[in-house]
Amino acid sequence: MIESVEENLIQASVVVPNWNGLKFVGMCLDSLAKTTMKAFEVIVIDNGSVDGSRELIEEKYPWVRLVKLPENMGFAIACNEGIKASRGEYICLLNNDIEVEPDWLEKLVVGMERHPECGMGTSKMMFLHDRESFYNTGDLFHAWSAGGGRGQGEKDVGQFDTEEYVFGACAGAGIYRKSLFETAGVFDEDFFIFAEDVDLNMRCQLLGLQCVYLPEAKVYHIGTATVGLYSDRYAYLCKRNDIFVLIKNYSLRMYFKYFVSILRHQFRDVTYFTYRGQGWILFKSKIDALKMLLPMLYRRWKIQSTRTIPDTEIESLIIKD
Repeated sequence: MIESVEENLIQASVVVPNWNGLKFVGMCLDSLAKTTMKAFEVIVIDNGSVDGSRELIEEKYPWVRLVKLPENMGFAIACNEGIKASRGEYICLLNNDIEVEPDWLEKLVVGMERHPECGMGTSKMMFLHDRESFYNTGDLFHAWSAGGGRGQGEKDVGQFDTEEYVFGACAGAGIYRKSLFETAGVFDEDFFIFAEDVDLNMRCQLLGLQCVYLPEAKVYHIGTATVGLYSDRYAYLCKRNDIFVLIKNYSLRMYFKYFVSILRHQFRDVTYFTYRGQGWILFKSKIDALKMLLPMLYRRWKIQSTRTIPDTEIESLIIKD
């Protein structure tokens, strides 16, 4: 069992959002119980679970701080509530369907101490059921305004063993200085789930807050276990939120420069999701994104008026496809 730590000694807070995660949250917390680092806390933000996972945490994991939200308010809100409740200098966000290596947290914190110029860091994420294949080794950003997982699906042959700067952190297993959220703001709660970390990554890059990939910090991830890969809800939220990212974070110059790439990708989406029988879901995602145009434009104005990094530097991080 994890020993209690005095509040003034807590160096890192691990925040685990949970919604009906009975099948896997125990795996996550069991792995955290073996953590080699001592000066940390674990906070589970429960989004109104009704499957017994909340009761499981209360009964089996008394060392966990459980914050109970009245209903499923989304991943972004759960993360923000965890950030508010955290007491550590570093905040680690961790999906509930992840198993961590015992030294994962220690490697993240030590890595961030080596890189005071970085506001966040990201883990080496492998698939849980195929531990030799990568899930994510740092977030990418495509010219058509969407994120992606670096190396996803590739077999590990040592190609991602180097500590290096990347575009951003996957919020499934990322570490953030608490000061980063004071500078860049927290997750946009209108995203609900998906691409909220892509949005934060871009906002941080526009402010010069770098991200470092820390390959010695290793976790194993099921992936989209809560929502389901390519379910209607997954497709709707991902494709709506991609538009939010585009509206908020691109300068006018970048809109024009990458217009063809953006348009080409939108047509690809129409073809793909129509073939899957989800054309209406895609259409609804775009209509609902446009309904939020005015508040997103206001947020865009705030982001663009406070940015400190020019387009030329941002473009060096973007995948031109």
